[in-house]
Amino acid sequence: MSAEEKNNGLSLLDSIDRVIVTEKTSEFPNSKYVVTTADGAVILYAKEDCGIVNRLLAGKTRSFEIDIFDTSHREVIKLRRPYSVGQDKMDVIVCGQPVAIVRKEVTFFKPVLTINDTSDKQVIRVKGPVSTTSQCNFELYSNEKQRIGAICKRWDGLTRGNSERDNFVIHLPPVDVSYKAAILGTCFLIDFLYYEN
Repeated sequence: MSAEEKNNGLSLLDSIDRVIVTEKTSEFPNSKYVVTTADGAVILYAKEDCGIVNRLLAGKTRSFEIDIFDTSHREVIKLRRPYSVGQDKMDVIVCGQPVAIVRKEVTFFKPVLTINDTSDKQVIRVKGPVSTTSQCNFELYSNEKQRIGAICKRWDGLTRGNSERDNFVIHLPPVDVSYKAAILGTCFLIDFLYYEN
């Protein structure tokens, strides 16, 4: 990790094994998220950058950029999903450097995404359930087919505040922080693909 990364929210992301991602509602037409530790301490903020026409016409298939900031308002991660009629993909950029590519595979039953390195070779496979309900798990697997973590969709029911929408708990494997950033980005992509109205 570079000295610049050590001075921002990535250092916390690198040192913990679980984060909570909560989508916030606001007057802002695009999605906004807060990433916290299990104790509730905020480590990152995320904001979608997408035109209103693109959002209205393309819906959950829209292209977008998500800018992720630390608590000092420095951009530390950028997620870029270009519009494509082919296989869905998203680029993950950490501190200005491309680090991973997330791809959605074409499958018949269970949703499957892959987190690939910059040469597009698979590093982590993400398998969802047959039915993507309001409470389910997307399991993370290594190339050796070992379960190493999970992105868990959680429904807060009546306890959820009016300013909150979707809620995820991510169990992070002990991998490089760039792949932890890619797992976080995969959580946002899962939200767009399977839970956005």
